[in-house]
Amino acid sequence: MTEPSLLESSSRTNPELDVLFDQSPVGMIFLDRELRARRTNAAFRQLIGLPDEAIIGRRPSEVEDLSIRYWATARPIHWRTSDGTAWDERTLGEQVIDRGVPVINMHVEWTRAGKRRILSWSGYRVTENGRVLGALLCFLDFTNHAQSITRTHARLDLLERAGSQIGATLDIHHTARELADLAVPELADRISIDLLDQVLEGENLPRTNSDALQFRRVAARDSVASAKARYEMGDLVTVPVTSPLAVALLRGTSLLVRDPAEMRGRFSDSPAAVEAFLARGVHTLMVVPLVARGVTLGVASFFRAEHPEPYGEADLRLVSDLASRAAVCIDNARLYTREHNTAVTLQRSLLPQHIPQVPGLRIAHRYEPATQTAEVGGDWFDVIPLDTGQVALVVGDVTGHSIHAAALMGQLRTTTAALARLGCPPEEIMRQLSGVAADYDDEIGATCLYALYDSESRRCRFTSAGHLPPALRHPGGSVEFIDVPGGMMLGVGKSRYPATDTELPEDSVLALYTDGLVEHPGQDIGTGMSDLARTLTAGSARSLDQLCDSVLAGLGAGARDDIALLLARTTVGTAR
Repeated sequence: MTEPSLLESSSRTNPELDVLFDQSPVGMIFLDRELRARRTNAAFRQLIGLPDEAIIGRRPSEVEDLSIRYWATARPIHWRTSDGTAWDERTLGEQVIDRGVPVINMHVEWTRAGKRRILSWSGYRVTENGRVLGALLCFLDFTNHAQSITRTHARLDLLERAGSQIGATLDIHHTARELADLAVPELADRISIDLLDQVLEGENLPRTNSDALQFRRVAARDSVASAKARYEMGDLVTVPVTSPLAVALLRGTSLLVRDPAEMRGRFSDSPAAVEAFLARGVHTLMVVPLVARGVTLGVASFFRAEHPEPYGEADLRLVSDLASRAAVCIDNARLYTREHNTAVTLQRSLLPQHIPQVPGLRIAHRYEPATQTAEVGGDWFDVIPLDTGQVALVVGDVTGHSIHAAALMGQLRTTTAALARLGCPPEEIMRQLSGVAADYDDEIGATCLYALYDSESRRCRFTSAGHLPPALRHPGGSVEFIDVPGGMMLGVGKSRYPATDTELPEDSVLALYTDGLVEHPGQDIGTGMSDLARTLTAGSARSLDQLCDSVLAGLGAGARDDIALLLARTTVGTAR
């Protein structure tokens, strides 16, 4: 006959213990020394959803349809401590019952009939007059708090990843795609991002007085690859100002639509859109404005279909934080696009609009601005006919970027032309240009190559301020780089700019260029100059325009810096 337990014997003499044990809101189970259940209270039975007859007399591992796992692990174990140590009934008996070491506030996952709960439990040894009777285990339902912790950690992790994954480039479309990639499928089963057209052009955003707003679809992603969308990338999305997208943008407030019925009410002016959502399986959605520096740039729409849980207020706060970070990156790209376009426009307006034909030379030229992955620079070139019958050929490169570089380039080009027409020698012109650059900005310098050519003698006088040497293609096709003494860059400090004279053979081609043509990341500039020589040799000598094109095709593809290229072929008499 089994000896009565402490709880059983005590209840006979102290019935109030029965009341305390049974009415406790904490789930409790008493196990004997063999870990067999001897008594449970109502809170425990309700917590695990089993009656006493399914529990009493059995060990935890023997209870039918009962699975206990450590929180957030997949291994089927009975217990696991917070430091990762696995528990089973043997170690439970050895630690709690045999050694008397209590377990305090351990978290376990309890799954029964597909219902998952997170429990916090504690256990300690029970003794009577020095005799070990068993262990009392106490359980609290920790599910809601645990899920809140999980969501908080997931939210912080997502926002941390957003800081490193969104805004890697200054490209609006790429930034929008980064937001879409981060959101699907973790936050949404589908996302669409729509920006006002003005944002894509880098323009200021005007207030609208019309009855409709026009968005441009810049990014979309769906977890179902075969899912059809009403709008594709680049499509114009026109919506009335009363639509949810327009309201979210104009008011700068987010919208949460919790179920299909509310979806039909909110989007009553677009029944076709609602039916498309429902056909996709969407049951809840959020529309969040993209706001940066007080300007609303567009909206991001998040949809759930496969996710069983509808969006809630916590999700809305999360995507609002996420959208705010993405909006700043998009606005940075917008401002960059505007400045880049302005700089390119300014630079092109300051470059020569017409290259004159001069006696003794045939001229061809090309200018290529930097790609969108880099800011525009201040490369320039010029051909300046002089009253003496000579001609000045100039190429230069401002080392700074953006509008400031373009502005300095314009000043240098204007000053060069004025001094050349006044008859100043190349050495003096370069010295004056250095003063202009020094007065402009301490952080901006420039390189320049000035060539003064006399068609009668075919003598050319070169002066350089830190610029790359000119290349000369001989009539036979061989190419050499003319050794021009290199003075310091313009604006860096006082320097002498010695000149050198060279006679150019008839029907030779002189190439003046900027470093964007021959300098590439990860490649030695000597390699680029060798490639230039090889391209000039291989190119067609019959047409300078074709030679310009072949040089750019061979060396300038995907250039990250501006390229200015000026080719001049020596002739006899007046140029044709």
